[in-house]
Amino acid sequence: MTPEAYFSTLSPQLLEMLDDQSSDNRRIASYIIGNGILSKRAIGSPGTIGWNLFAKPIHDSMNPQEQQVTTGLELKVTLDRLSALVQYHANPGLTKRLVVPILLPLWGLLCFAAQNHKSTLTEQVHQILVIYMKVSVSNAQLVLLGENVLWDGPAHWLFRQSVDGGIEIAERRMGASSSQDMLALNDMIDNRVEQYVMLLNAAVLTIDQIGEVFTQACQRWLGDRSRGAPESFDPDRSQMKSSMETLASVKLTHRLLEVFRDEITSSFEGILKLVEPLLAAFVVEHKQSVERLGRRSNPSLAALADIASRDEETVGELESEGPVSAALSLLSALLTTSTETIVDAHSDVVASIQMSLEYLARPHTSLDTSLTDTASNVLLLLRLQCGGLDVSPQNPSSKKTDPRADENHRYRTALQNLSDESTPVRGQGLLGLTKLISEASPVIDVPSTAILLISLLQDEDEYIYLSAIKALGQLATNHPKTIISMLVEKYTDVEEESTLDVRLHLGQVLDNTIKQLNQCFIGELASMVGQNMIAVASRRGNKPKTLKKREREKRKAAKVMKEVAEAWGNDETDDGNNGIEDRDDVDELNDAIAKTVEGWADTGREEDVRIRSSALSILGTAIETNIGGIGISVTSTAIDCVIAILKLEKGPEKAILRRSAVLVIMSITRALDAAKEPSQIVGFAKLGFGFAGESLAEVITVLKYVGFTDEDSLIQDYIRDVIESLEAWQQKSILAVSEGRGSGDIKLNLHDLSKTAQRPQAKIVEVD
Repeated sequence: MTPEAYFSTLSPQLLEMLDDQSSDNRRIASYIIGNGILSKRAIGSPGTIGWNLFAKPIHDSMNPQEQQVTTGLELKVTLDRLSALVQYHANPGLTKRLVVPILLPLWGLLCFAAQNHKSTLTEQVHQILVIYMKVSVSNAQLVLLGENVLWDGPAHWLFRQSVDGGIEIAERRMGASSSQDMLALNDMIDNRVEQYVMLLNAAVLTIDQIGEVFTQACQRWLGDRSRGAPESFDPDRSQMKSSMETLASVKLTHRLLEVFRDEITSSFEGILKLVEPLLAAFVVEHKQSVERLGRRSNPSLAALADIASRDEETVGELESEGPVSAALSLLSALLTTSTETIVDAHSDVVASIQMSLEYLARPHTSLDTSLTDTASNVLLLLRLQCGGLDVSPQNPSSKKTDPRADENHRYRTALQNLSDESTPVRGQGLLGLTKLISEASPVIDVPSTAILLISLLQDEDEYIYLSAIKALGQLATNHPKTIISMLVEKYTDVEEESTLDVRLHLGQVLDNTIKQLNQCFIGELASMVGQNMIAVASRRGNKPKTLKKREREKRKAAKVMKEVAEAWGNDETDDGNNGIEDRDDVDELNDAIAKTVEGWADTGREEDVRIRSSALSILGTAIETNIGGIGISVTSTAIDCVIAILKLEKGPEKAILRRSAVLVIMSITRALDAAKEPSQIVGFAKLGFGFAGESLAEVITVLKYVGFTDEDSLIQDYIRDVIESLEAWQQKSILAVSEGRGSGDIKLNLHDLSKTAQRPQAKIVEVD
């Protein structure tokens, strides 16, 4: 079957699940489509079968071609599907590919829905745009929305209310005039500007992104002259539309300055470079105009040529004061609210602005007095800034920009994203936090960040908790003493606060961190980890709260089974086999699996078998990574523990525990074998290990007996490999001693070790 035929058959089923609002089918279908199809280049990129089946219909519905419409029901289904695909996966690239082609239609729909008080639809579209802006927006897309604040559809369609009270996309009829008055238009502009600012505020943008949006808004307000380019006239743009766009730019600039005052005033460079050429060009033109007026006052042939153009020039000069007044107002607002001195990097720009302001502050008969007064005030503020005087009473001394300002902003943004309900946004927050951790940024609060990451380990989404494991491991590598102690405390869970899954994830972090530390895993830290892992792996665990919880669950399950039996009664018409002859074999296998899984947790007051196996795995990793660093006392106790487990822990439900115990001995053997000269291992003058009075030969005998009697085939294979490794290591050690390459008093039978070394003993007792 070809991919086209396969996905064409599968797509109706996935779309039906995606449209199901009442179950988890929507989340499952979104995950399959987003991560299994659209994220694959071969089947999910634009033009492929997956894209054409799942993404292209969304784009076609949101932006229909000419002579096509989208009904209210179709638009609702489209938004529901897009919302599910954007919210239930953590792929920023896919979010970008889905949203960018219909960014303006989504923006237009958001504004139209808000204007017509469609709260549910407004919230849905707002959430889609916020997720996109948080995970993968670019400066160009932010500016595009700012430039199209008044966008209400292309030339051939528009949004309108449908008969059933919803919103639909209908054909735009050319020549239809709007009956809105100026007050209604002004309210509409205010609403759209507010929606745009709300999006920016919810997206938690960087300082650079906000600065770029504000700079572009100012540039549209002040006009093309700030770029040094001549103004152009679009014959297709009506005077009303041009006036509305100018008004929208003015309102947007002022609103941005109100909401993002701190972010905007933290950097002057973009605004100063925008204002400087505008003021300089106006000063040059004004000087030339004054010179021409001077020539007219003196009778000459050259002056006669200027008389005819006097009226046109006067009108042009009056019109050019508008952008300059706006630029001066902008400078005044920035300089008044700023608490920082303009740095030396802007000295050339500042010098040019200061010269222009000095000229404009002089009395001129051809300039409006309000313009001259504003220039005088701005000049005073500029001199105060350049002179190092801070107008803020809270900061008596002027300071340069905090070099950690960007990192602080990134840290705050990551924490805000992690508290979001959307999976893609939380994933983006984790990426940002992980990057700061890998950079060893000093702005990170290590204990609180560790607690936050530990809380994310219980997240249901696989991407989130796996990313949290990675970030927590990096943090533990950077700060081993602090973080490993926290991890071990949470892992042992004396207070019984953590779930089994969280503890297993913590064990994975500990295992990875120990491997990363390598030979640095030594001293009290290594000893503490080893002792706690032995305590968890042995039968020392006492979990009364867990026992009570298990008993409650048993009683609840028994009650349910009783109710089922009473409801079924004595009806024996259905024997449960449904005509399948091999049903008994299947049931036996399922029962065996169920009993094994139940046996992992049904351990009374003791630890769950899975967490004990995890502790043994971590212990083996610690010993194999640096046996010298973990210490002879902990190593000897570890062997006592695993041998006791092999002797006492019987039954198929304890098989995973016995496997882990055998692998600990394998790790010890590998660590010993890796040390060519055992006496040279760090921290050991003499290297040996004890078995609480048993010689190496006796331990090998125990292993052989367990390997012969245990029914688990994996345990048999493990023990066979361990015995071979132990015997090989024993022969190498004897040969090294006989050749004089090792310490002559290395003991293979360490009966004396248990007498001379005061080491903890694993408390494993046999119970009935």
